[in-house]
Amino acid sequence: MNSRADLASAGLTSLLGRDELLGSLAEMLHNDTRLITLTGPAGVGKTRLGVTLAQRADGAFDTTAVVYLADLDPSATAEAVAQFIVAALGITDHHSQRPALEVLVERLREQRGLIVLDNAEHLLDAATDVVMALLDEVAGLSIVVTSRHRLELVGERIVTVPPMSIPELTAAPEQARTSDAMALLLERATARGYPAIPENSTAWAALIELARWSGGLPLVIEQMAAQMGKGLSPDRILRRLDGGRLLAAAARRIQPHHRTLDLALGVSWGLCSPAQQRLWARLAVFSGGFDLEAAEEVCGGDEEVDTDEVMSLLTGLVQQSIVVISPDGRYTQLQPLREYGLRHLDQFGETRRLRERHCAWVQRLCADAAVHWLGPEELGWLARVYGELPNIRAAVAWCVAAGEVDAGMSIVTDVMRCRVPFFYALQATVCSWMEDLLRIEPDAQSPARLNALAAVGFVLTAIGDKTRGGRYRDQCLELAAKLDAGNSPPALYIDGTHRVLSLGDVDGLPLLQQARDGFRAAGMAGDGQMAALILAIGAGLLGPADIADESSDECLRDAEAHDSPWAITWALWTQGLPARTQRRYVLHECLRPQVEMGDRWGSTWTVEAGAWWRSASGQPKDAARLLGGCLGLQKRHGVGVGGLVPFQRQRKLAEERIVAAIGEVAFRHHYAEGTTLTAEQIYELALRPVEVPPDTRPDLTLDVLTGAEKRVAALVADGLNNPEIARALTVSRRTVETHLTRIFQKLRLNRRAQLATWYIQQTGYEAGQRRAAR
Repeated sequence: MNSRADLASAGLTSLLGRDELLGSLAEMLHNDTRLITLTGPAGVGKTRLGVTLAQRADGAFDTTAVVYLADLDPSATAEAVAQFIVAALGITDHHSQRPALEVLVERLREQRGLIVLDNAEHLLDAATDVVMALLDEVAGLSIVVTSRHRLELVGERIVTVPPMSIPELTAAPEQARTSDAMALLLERATARGYPAIPENSTAWAALIELARWSGGLPLVIEQMAAQMGKGLSPDRILRRLDGGRLLAAAARRIQPHHRTLDLALGVSWGLCSPAQQRLWARLAVFSGGFDLEAAEEVCGGDEEVDTDEVMSLLTGLVQQSIVVISPDGRYTQLQPLREYGLRHLDQFGETRRLRERHCAWVQRLCADAAVHWLGPEELGWLARVYGELPNIRAAVAWCVAAGEVDAGMSIVTDVMRCRVPFFYALQATVCSWMEDLLRIEPDAQSPARLNALAAVGFVLTAIGDKTRGGRYRDQCLELAAKLDAGNSPPALYIDGTHRVLSLGDVDGLPLLQQARDGFRAAGMAGDGQMAALILAIGAGLLGPADIADESSDECLRDAEAHDSPWAITWALWTQGLPARTQRRYVLHECLRPQVEMGDRWGSTWTVEAGAWWRSASGQPKDAARLLGGCLGLQKRHGVGVGGLVPFQRQRKLAEERIVAAIGEVAFRHHYAEGTTLTAEQIYELALRPVEVPPDTRPDLTLDVLTGAEKRVAALVADGLNNPEIARALTVSRRTVETHLTRIFQKLRLNRRAQLATWYIQQTGYEAGQRRAAR
């Protein structure tokens, strides 16, 4: 209970990740801050921080004491609190009839003192009275209070103790180790005798999940480590962990008031009014946070919690550290508090109703984003949907569990439509949500399912997964035929995208034109812009030149008319594609804003296109590095260029140009070097000045060549060298060279790779297809 003995035994667990905060608190005390209140949820480490602060500041004070007020009965008076402090300080009063507060004032008046009052929330009024009296009477005294509720005194410095950092969802082993929660869990498990866990093992993955589940609460981590010390493996703990109930068993050395998680949270629950308790339970349906409007929409509007009451009730929960509010006005609950609330939501019999309301809120948010993203607020919509991904994930998971398939598919479809998966490189994650939903009722026939198949098929196709993308395209077209919706814009969109990107087939271009026009006629401007973009990309890479020019220019006009910043960068990107009659080098204009915006999909494609340009402009080494660097970006960003046939053709031509210029060995060396670059280094390389290559004259058609010249051009596009062409045509090498000279003069070209590019643009065939045709 009292200072010196407790200070000596305070370090039962390591205080990881708190050095900066401790330094800041020590600086406050050094600058004579009189009252500091450490707030935060149960188990976040307020006690540990307060004790350590007193421990480290001990030499700067004449008197230092840590007083564990949790040992007092909640009905204790201010006099009882003062008596407790007297005992903690080891004061012997020979005038036993005097009030304890008077004794304290007399003893401390001439000293520089520090008192830490721990767990003041359960007798807040009494503790506040004592603190106020001591600060008024003792000029040299500083008091640090740990409490889930602030004292609301003048001059009080409120310091919210944050949770420890937790590993990212997809953290590699070395990254996971850098999180404070993971480091503490490993240390405590080791201290309790648990053997070392190999990285990249199932147990290691489970350990990461435990660290994430803890929400960064040291109390919860200590309980997990205690279970491991009893022989439970991390994966068994995960399997048995149910709403925090596994954590009811306590470590022996934890202070009595932290003996169990339920007890700690039960104290907070008991401090809440019935309306606050009800709101706490209802707020638990949110995952990852919420704003006031969301809380009012989902949790208010009935006899228990009126909508107009939500704001004041939230304020009370913030004051008691049940809910944390960030500077931007967003509220959050840590996972253990959410789990506790969810158990009470079940007891109230409201789980189904609140889950339905939460799902409806998520569905409306995503639908609004899908409809309105094309415009000046585009980045705001992207950020908003991305910020609500935990809530979206929770809503979709509930739809899967509850069989609300159409609602879930509508949510995920709209997330895909507003392009959040591409911007933030979450394609695989969001596709897995959709696939979970699609598996539930595989034979169902509904417009929602058709839209879902089209959406997931598009995403998979766009990231280069032609097999799965093609499978969903086939299912979409089959369902569209059953629903008599074969000409619906979503069906046309996925069919055209698959043909253009997965097959390199120009027959997909008219389908994309129809999809674009159909979306716009239906008032779906954003979907129309995306169909226009894929049309411009397909025509720009495959030809013909007239469609490439028209579609690219129209796509840019539409993006600029809507003043939509990300859409503009993509439309600009199509202006530099090889099938256009007048290519514009705009990659720098695209890449800089894409990097600044945080666009992972667009920046990957732009780096790839930058490699093509450099290979044709006399910068073979940088081109090779960019090709290798783009491979690294694809892995980081979940973007697959290799599965896109038009991209395969351009990459092959780029590699041929590079090899012709510096040789195979040098190409492989610089390519490998590029794969080791960081994303920042890749972007820096891509933004270096580049010489714009001469026009490849795609406006000139095959008619300008003679029959023999066409045959030579076709074999050049097949990758044959002059001796091979001579053997194939049964002519001399000199004849081949003569034909090539005339072709270069007619087309105003100077490289074989440029000729190959032009020929592919004119014919639309891959090399293998041409061989088969001949």
